[in-house]
Amino acid sequence: MATEGLGGLGLSLRSRLTLFFVVIVVVPVAATTFWQWRRSAAVAVRYEREALAVDGHAAGLVLRAEAGQASGAARSLAGSKEVQAALAAPDRDALQAVLDRGGSGDLLVAVTGAHGELLAHRGRTAPTLLAGVAVPRLETLLREAPEGTGGGLLQRQSVPVHRRDCHGGHCLLGTVVAGVWLDNVELDRLRPGRSQDVQLTFVVGGRPVASTITWLTGLDGVPGPGRGRLAGRRVLASTGWLSVTPGQEARLLVTTFSGPTAGGADSRLAALVLLLLVVAGLVATLLGAVLARLVSHPLNELADQARAIARGDFASPPSAVRSGGEVGELARAFDSMRVELGEYLDALRASRDELARSMTRLGQTLSSTHDLPKLLEVVLEAAVRARRARAGSVLLLSADRSTLVRQATYGLAERELATRIPVGHGIAGSVVATGKPVVVSVPGLAPAQAPAAARDARAVEPPAATQVSVPLLSQGRVLGVLSVYDRETAEPFALPDASALADFAVQAAVAIENVQLHEEAERLSLTDAMTGTWNYRYFERRFEQELERSRRFDRLFALLMLDVDHFKLVNDRHGHQRGDEVLMELARRIVSSVRDIDTFARYGGEEFVLILPETNLAGGIATAEKLRDLANARPFTDRPGEGGVRLTLSIGVACYPEHARSTSDLLRAADDAMYEAKMRGRDRVVVAGPARAPAPARLRPPRGRPARVE
Repeated sequence: MATEGLGGLGLSLRSRLTLFFVVIVVVPVAATTFWQWRRSAAVAVRYEREALAVDGHAAGLVLRAEAGQASGAARSLAGSKEVQAALAAPDRDALQAVLDRGGSGDLLVAVTGAHGELLAHRGRTAPTLLAGVAVPRLETLLREAPEGTGGGLLQRQSVPVHRRDCHGGHCLLGTVVAGVWLDNVELDRLRPGRSQDVQLTFVVGGRPVASTITWLTGLDGVPGPGRGRLAGRRVLASTGWLSVTPGQEARLLVTTFSGPTAGGADSRLAALVLLLLVVAGLVATLLGAVLARLVSHPLNELADQARAIARGDFASPPSAVRSGGEVGELARAFDSMRVELGEYLDALRASRDELARSMTRLGQTLSSTHDLPKLLEVVLEAAVRARRARAGSVLLLSADRSTLVRQATYGLAERELATRIPVGHGIAGSVVATGKPVVVSVPGLAPAQAPAAARDARAVEPPAATQVSVPLLSQGRVLGVLSVYDRETAEPFALPDASALADFAVQAAVAIENVQLHEEAERLSLTDAMTGTWNYRYFERRFEQELERSRRFDRLFALLMLDVDHFKLVNDRHGHQRGDEVLMELARRIVSSVRDIDTFARYGGEEFVLILPETNLAGGIATAEKLRDLANARPFTDRPGEGGVRLTLSIGVACYPEHARSTSDLLRAADDAMYEAKMRGRDRVVVAGPARAPAPARLRPPRGRPARVE
C-alpha cells in the first residue's frame, strides 16, 4: 500500500528505493536517541522523587511521634482524679492549675466541658500561618471540625472524661484534648536537616495554610503529584504524610526547587543527533541510487513481458533476462505463467458456459422456492459443477446444534454414509466446530485408493483422494457444511477452490436461512407461544381435516376437552408467572404421553383440546382417565423450600359419529361434558350426552353458555 501511494506521487523506482533507505536508516537512529534521552530524564526525575519520598517519610515519623506524645498526655490527664473532680464541679481555676503544673510546653493541652465549651488550656494557642489564612477560634478547633472550618490545622487527640459512678443518664463530664499546631514554625522544625532545598507545605481543602516557603500565600493553588508550579516557581511536588479530617483532606507536601536545565548539554546532544541523521540520509541516498541502477533495467524488460500478457499475447518470446538472482527467478516465473495462463484460459472458457447455466438455475430456485430439499439439491449441484467435482454432500445442523444431519447428496451412495454426525467428528464436524474451510488432498491417489483412515471412516465421510469442505455461514452463524469430492480432471483441490466455494456457500447459506426462517415462522403461526402446543388456528384446521377423513373412510375419532380446576386460585396464590409455568409443565406431560398422530392444542386460557384419531369412546375415556391420573401423580413446578402446585382436571369426552357429525356439534358436546364434570365436583371424566340437533358447520368456540366454573 505504501508503494502504491508513493507511485501515485510520480516517484520513480530509484527515488522510492532511496526514500525507503533514508527512512530505514534515519528513523531507527532518531527513535533510539530520543528514547535514550527521555529515559535519562525519567531516571533523574525518579531519583528526585525517591529523595522527596524519604524526606516526607522522615517528617511523617516525627509528626507521628508528636501525635503519640499528645495521645499519651490526653489519656494521662483524662485519668487524673483532679481533672475529673474539677470537671464534676466544674472548677475552671482548678483545671487551669492542673494543666499549668505538668507536661511539656510544646503541646497544646485543653479541657472542654460536656457541651464543648473551653474550660482551660495550656501551650501556644496562636499558630503562625501563611498570609491570607484566617485563624479559626480555638473552641471551634477543639470540637469535631465541620467542613470549611480548617480543622486540619490542629493535629489532636481527644479523650472523653466520664463520671466513675455513672450507671445511666448523662455521664460525659468533658473532654481532654492534646495536639500539635501544624503551622510555619512546626513545619520548619519537621523539615529534614532544615535544608533550604527541601520545603514543607501543609494543605487543607486544596489550599496551603502553612509552609516553610516564606513568599507563599494561602491563596496559591497546589499542584498534584508530579511536576507543577507553586508560589510562581517550578517545583517537583510529592505527597508525604497524609491526614484526613472530617469533611476535608489535609496533605503534607514535600517540594524541591528544580534547578536550570542543562541547556548546553541539550544543545550539543541535539547537534549530534542532527549530524547523525544527515550522515545516515546521505548513506541511504547513495545505496538507494546504486541498488536502483542494478534493479531497474531488468525490471523494465519484465514490465514489457507483463504488458504483453495483459494484452492476451501468450505466444511472445521468452524473457532475455538471464540473471541468477531473484530477478532471474521472476523472469522465469513470468515465462511459466505465460504458458500456464494459456492452458487455464482454455479450461476456463470450456467451463464458463456450464457454470453460467448452473448459476441461472440456482438464481431461479433461490428466488422462487421455499422447498428446502429442492433448494439444497440445486445448491449442491451448482457447487459440484462449479468446482468440476465428482460428488458432493450438504449437512445441516440440528435444532440443538450438536449434530450434523445429511440433507442432500450428489453422486454418493447414501446407504453407505451416516445420516447424523456429531459436531467435532470427521472433517465436516471439525469444519462446523472451527467455522473454517478444510482442504484434503492426497495427490496421485484414485478414490478407490483413499487412505486407510478414510476407508475406516467411510460411515462419516466418503473415501476420496481430494475433498473441500466449507461452512455454510450466514451473518457469522454456521448453518451446516458443504462438501465436494474428487475433481473430474483428477487434479487435487487447492486453497483457491476452498476460497471460491466458501464465497458461494455464503450466498447459499443466506437462501437456506431464509427458507428455514419461513418454515419457522409458519410453525410459530400455528403454535401457542407460551406452552409450545398447537394453537386454536391449527386445531381448527386439523379438526376439520380429521372429520372429513373420518366421513370419507367411515372412521371414528374421539375429542377430549380438558380444563384445569381452580386455576384462578393458582394465579392468586402463586402469581401469574408461576401459573404460566404450571400450564407449560402440564402441556409437556400430556404431549409426552399421547401418540404422534394425536393433536393436542391450547383452546384458550387453561382449557385444552385433544383429537384422538382412530379411537372409539372407550379409548377416549381411557385416555382421559390416563391424563387425569397424570395430572394428579405429582405436584407441578415443585421447588425446594416452596413445594409444588397440585392440580386436577375436568375432562369432557365426545366421539364421532356417536355424539355429533359436525365439528361445531362435536366440540359443543365435549365442552358441555367438561362443564358437567365441573358441576359434579371436578377432577373427573364425563362422557357427552346423546346427540343434539345439528348446528352450523363452521367451527368456532361455543358461546352463550353459563359462566365458566373454575
